[in-house]
Amino acid sequence: MRDVTTSPRGARRKARTATAILDAAEGLFRERGLQATTIDEVAEAADVSVGSVYVHFKSKTGLYLALVERALDLNEQAMARVLDLGLDSPLERVLAAGDAYLRFHLEHPGAFQMIALRVLEPGSGQSDPEVEERIAERVEALVGAVQADLEAAVRAGEIRADVDLARATRFVWGAWNGVIALSLRQDRLRIDDDELAATLAVGRRLLSDALRADAAGQ
Repeated sequence: MRDVTTSPRGARRKARTATAILDAAEGLFRERGLQATTIDEVAEAADVSVGSVYVHFKSKTGLYLALVERALDLNEQAMARVLDLGLDSPLERVLAAGDAYLRFHLEHPGAFQMIALRVLEPGSGQSDPEVEERIAERVEALVGAVQADLEAAVRAGEIRADVDLARATRFVWGAWNGVIALSLRQDRLRIDDDELAATLAVGRRLLSDALRADAAGQ
């Protein structure tokens, strides 16, 4: 007898169920937080059984890590669009990467928040070391691409040669994340999407002016 779970129809059904669970969990995690949300609530929101959640994701931690990986898929797709611009200037690619990161957040605010929750609200229980390592490598690859363009900008004479590129990269990446995180605050310091875009535009100009070789008289 044919196993329906391995048939094309069964695979599609399984994928739809997994997506429904992920979407439901993302909404609840954004609204209530990771630790306050239960698997029972996720199952109810996704209109599936509790057992189905465990079959697909093993645990709440596994479910959350799957959401982070999905978010990173979207993040990588957004950052890859910089290559499609065909920019010859490495510095302009760095600045465009910041623009792409902002678009990633504006188009997928839930995805950015899922990644941020790893820092803002660590999950309870044991995580999967292999998945954690894979996620760390993916984030490091995104940050490394920015540093590679900064290094290329030095070789091209576009930015100052005395810049500590590793630290500059961490600052740039941290600044992007920090400003975007302001839109997730629940107090009076929260900024809306328009102010977020305007603030990052100012940061873009400041970064460009600070790094350019001609600004240092070189």
